[in-house]
Amino acid sequence: MEASNASEDNVSGFTIRYQILITMMIIALIPLGGLWYISIHKARQDWSASIYRTLVGNTVSLSERVDEWTAMNLRLLEQNSKVPDLRAMDADSQNPVLKSITDAYDWIYLAFTIQPDGENIGRSDGKPVKFYGDRDYFKQVMGGKDFGRQVLLGKTSGKPAYILSSPIVSDRNKNAGVLAIAMTLEDLSATVTKTRIGETGFAILVDDRKRLIAHGQGKIANELQDMSNHPVLKSTARLDENSFVFEYQGKKIVGYTLTTAFGWQLIVQQDYEEAYRSANKARLQALMLLGVTLIMVVLIAFLLAQRLSTPIRNLTSIAEQISRGNLNAVIQEVNRKDEIGALARAIERMGVSLQMAFDRLRKKT
Repeated sequence: MEASNASEDNVSGFTIRYQILITMMIIALIPLGGLWYISIHKARQDWSASIYRTLVGNTVSLSERVDEWTAMNLRLLEQNSKVPDLRAMDADSQNPVLKSITDAYDWIYLAFTIQPDGENIGRSDGKPVKFYGDRDYFKQVMGGKDFGRQVLLGKTSGKPAYILSSPIVSDRNKNAGVLAIAMTLEDLSATVTKTRIGETGFAILVDDRKRLIAHGQGKIANELQDMSNHPVLKSTARLDENSFVFEYQGKKIVGYTLTTAFGWQLIVQQDYEEAYRSANKARLQALMLLGVTLIMVVLIAFLLAQRLSTPIRNLTSIAEQISRGNLNAVIQEVNRKDEIGALARAIERMGVSLQMAFDRLRKKT
C-alpha cells in the first residue's frame, strides 16, 4: 500500500524546476531580443545608410571634378581657338601653338585643326595630315554646337581615345574650322578617376552611349568597351539605402551612379566585403556578446531554479515521511530566511504537534 502511495506521489511532467527555468529565460529573452535588434539589426541598417551616403558623397564629389576637368579643357580650346595664329588656318602658323598645347598638358597626345571640308591642317605631332570629316566631333561643331566630343579608336594612337573639339571663329564671326584635342583613355583615367575609396573602391566614367571613357583601375582595352551591362547602369530601381548592392563579375559590390553636367555617367563602386567589413566585425562581436549573455542567463536561471526547486522537493519528501509516521525527519531548510524557510518551520511544527498528539494517545492507552 505504501509503495502504491509513493508511486502516486511521484512528481512527473512539467516540474517546478522547469517552470522556473523557462519563466526566467522568457523574461531574460525579452531584453536580449531588444539588445539584438538595437546592436545588430538596427546597427546594420545604420551602417548601410552610412555606406550609401559615403557612396553618394564620393560620386557627387568626383562628378564635380569631372565637370571641372571637362570645363577646363573646353576653356583651353576656346582660348586657343581665338589665337591669331590658329585663326589664320595655316599649318606653319598653327603647328607651334598646337605643339605648345601638348607640351603643357600631359594627358593630351595630339592637338590638331580641321578645315570646314574635313581636311586636317595643323598637327602637334608633325605627322602627315589626315581626313577627319567623318568624325562626330567634327560634325557636331560644324553643325553649330559649342563643342564636340567623341569616344573612338584614334587614327593616330590606334587605341581608344577621347576627342574634344570647338569651333575656330574667323574675323567675320564665321566658323573657319575646328580645333580638337585627343587623349588616350589610359591618360584620361589617370587624370579623372584617380580617386580611390578604401582598397577596392574606384570610379568608372562612361559616355552617353555607355562606352567606357575612364576606369579607376586603369583597365582600358584596345577596343571601345561597352559598359551597358554593368549592373549599376542596368538597374531600373531608384538607388537608395535599400537598393545599392549588386552582383558584378562574380562578386558583390556596392555602387552608385550619377549623370554629369556634360551628359556622361559616373559610377562609383566598392567591394561589398570591404564596405561592410567593420559592420560585420561589429556584428560578430555583438553576436558573441549576445551568445555569452544567453549562456550566462541560462546558467543563472538553472542555478536559481535548482536553488528554489531542490528545497521544495526536500520538504515534499519530508512531508511524505511525516505522513507515513516518520516524525523524526531532519529538516535542513528551517534556517532559511525566505518563504521556503517559513514553510520548513511550519512543517517542523506540524511534526512536533503530531508527535505530541501521538504521545498523549499512548498515555491514555
